[in-house]
This record gives sequence, C-alpha cells and structure tokens, in this order.
Amino acid sequence: MTIFLNCKSFKENHPNIDISMDISTFNLAQPDKNYSLHNNLLSSVSTPRHVKQVPNILTKEITPKTSCANQKSSGRCWIFAAVNMLRRKVITDKKIPESFEFSQSYVFFFDKLERMNYNLKLVEDLSSENRSWDDRVIQHILKEPFGDGGQWVMFTNIANKYGLIPKDSYPESKHSSNSAGVNMVMSRMFRTFAKDYFHNRENYNRKKCLEKTWQVLVRFFGEPPKKFVWNYKSDKKVETFSGTPRDFMKDFCKINFDDYVSLTHDPRNIYNRLYGVEHLGNVEGGDVVKYLNMDIDRMVTLSKKAIDDNTPVWFGSDVGQFFNSKLAMLDEKSFDYVGFLDLDDTMNKKERINFCESLMTHAMVYVGYNTDVYGAVNYWKIENSWGTTGPYSGNLICSDKWFREYTYQLIIPKKYISEEEKKIWTGDIEKSFPIWDPMGSLAM
Repeated sequence: MTIFLNCKSFKENHPNIDISMDISTFNLAQPDKNYSLHNNLLSSVSTPRHVKQVPNILTKEITPKTSCANQKSSGRCWIFAAVNMLRRKVITDKKIPESFEFSQSYVFFFDKLERMNYNLKLVEDLSSENRSWDDRVIQHILKEPFGDGGQWVMFTNIANKYGLIPKDSYPESKHSSNSAGVNMVMSRMFRTFAKDYFHNRENYNRKKCLEKTWQVLVRFFGEPPKKFVWNYKSDKKVETFSGTPRDFMKDFCKINFDDYVSLTHDPRNIYNRLYGVEHLGNVEGGDVVKYLNMDIDRMVTLSKKAIDDNTPVWFGSDVGQFFNSKLAMLDEKSFDYVGFLDLDDTMNKKERINFCESLMTHAMVYVGYNTDVYGAVNYWKIENSWGTTGPYSGNLICSDKWFREYTYQLIIPKKYISEEEKKIWTGDIEKSFPIWDPMGSLAM
C-alpha cells in the first residue's frame, strides 16, 4: 500500500518535497518482540536472562561505610556528592557516629541567594557590552536561571564563604526536599528584576533585589544560623561545639579545597589542556569553573589510586544511560534495549556529546571497585543520594565500560597528578565553552 498526500496547494508550494511513503517495503519486527514490548516496560523485557553477577564483597571499599543520603525531589546531587565526599574524614577524625551528615539545605540556601546576585551581575555586565535582553546568552540565562544543578567549584565557593554546619543544626524543609516551588518563584523574581533593569532602570536596585530574595528564601527554608551550638558524641563522650559555620568547617573539616583538581574526559577537545565554561558560576568573585581534560585511561588510574588511599572521588556522569534501577546497575549488558530493538548504535563518546545523546546529568561519589582474576578493575561501587532502597542499600554498581563511556568529570586530590599536570592546572584557561555547552550541563 502506498500513502499519498493529495493536497494540490501543498504540492505547488513545496515542489521539491517527496510526499509519498511506500510502507509496503517495510520489514516487520520479530513477532515475539512485538508481543513482549507493547504491554511491558522496555526495561522489563530487555534485561538479559543471565546478568553477570557482581561479587557481594568487592576488592576495595572505602571506610567508614556511610549510609546513602536522600536528595528527594530536588537536583542537589552536586551538593550531596560533595558533602558525602567530605563527611568520612570528619567521622574518622572526630570519632563521631557514621550517621553524621552535613546540612545540604544550608549550602542550597546560600547557593540560591548567591546565584541571584551572580545572575543579576551577569546581566549588568553583558548589558555593558551593548547586549540587549534578546541576546542569545542573556536569553539562555533567563530560560533557566534557578535550576538546582551545580558544579564542584560552586560548592567550594559557598563553603569557603559561608562555612558548613551539621544537618541537625539546619535540617531539611519541605522546599529543600521538593524544590519546584522555590525554583519557580526565584525564576519569576529574577526575570522581573532583569526586565526592570532593561526597561525600567529607575526601579532597579540590585541590593534591594537581594534583600527581597533573602526574605523569600527565609520563608521557604527558614533562616540559616549565624552561630549555633551543637552537641555530639565523640568516642562515646558528649562534646559541644559553639561557633559560626565557618568555625565549624575549620574545626571539623580541616580541608583546603585548593588541594583538589577538576578533571574531565571530553574527547571533543585536546587532552592535557585547561578548559572553562563562560558565564557559569554562583558567587561573584569566586573561583571559576575549569577542567583539566584527560584521557579516560588516566582518569581510571587516578580514581583507583584515590580509592586505594581511602579517598572518595566526586564525579559527574550521565546516570540515565543503561541504568537498571531494579539491579542498581549501570551497565550496557544489564539493560540491553539496543540489542532488543535491533538498533544501529554506532556513536562513540565524542559523537554522543556532539549529537546531544549524552551529557553530565548527575553527580555521585566513587567509593570502591572490584578486580577480575587478572587484577583489572571490572566494577566500581558508587555512593548515590537517592535513599537507601535497592540491593546495595542505595549504592550503585557500574561496569568499568560504563565508567569509561559515561563518566565525564572527576574531583581528585592534586597530590595524585603529575608535576606537568599541576602546571597545566595552575596555568591559563586555553578555551572557554559557551554557557550552553554540555560540559556545563551539570550546573543547570
């Protein structure tokens, strides 16, 4: 059977368009797959019968083993991954219970406040370059000014400026755990402020905009403490901390964020070069987003080296790729919809980035690995922030192949990289990507 569109006016106006489609030449799919898929989830019917089993005990796991936190209905993965990376040292150094968590909502509050200021200053600066409200960069900022996403350096900017506090001292609120409402309001406020800046300048005052932002955030989250008192058990003895959030971070974390480097595997660009993302950040005058681009083999080697040294690794990845939630597994072989549907899946990692098939969507922490009989890493253990359900109590397992294909960014102690790599890290950024580049997607 041949289908024809017999609209004369359409043919006359579009003489070069083929409006016929001969479906009689189409090959039918395999009948058994027709029956199995149409009334079932793709994930249910494309899981192979024999899934490779991961050992219950992995070759190497970081201690102490902390319980997975829960970011709930928010995009705060970058904050959760960062404080999850930090808390083990606090637990060990201070001999406090393994249930300890930093307040994720405290960082979230100040990220919202600082991002309002950052975005308003960005609009002002871009306007001074004779860009109008309909400039592509400004339109991109207006489109999504208050997503929950962020980058490692955006976390460190907040922590360096405002410190950190225990979760007990600034617990979750309804809106930190379900951020859609506050994001809607913050976005509307920002767009109104930006409109006044461009069209009603006499009514625009950035300080007043920020005062209003503070008031609204306090109503959503509660006012964050400037000083607090916190009782805790250390080696079974009750101790008391009293001071500011900056005092707490200095006393409990004992960490210098300058001792860490941000690495990427971006096969679109030359390795051993320093790259950045334009107009991406949260704190005016804070550290900028930058990456040292590396070969994936080097990324794997450094991750293993850190875990061998009992150091967790913050990372950004495309978590939606081949994620089998029932098995808590990230592996092409555990969720084979490509084979089930007979797809011609020929894109490599570079092509997936270029053609919008893959980008960073989620931050987690590598906390262990397993090796095969030859000593090669075949699986990695991941601490996630989606609660404690699943076969690994909220943790995930990914294959080494998945690590290589869908991990894009790592945060590694600077001491693990070579002197040549350190020199590149402290040098000038060679190239900055536009704000909409996939390497900036985690912050959206």
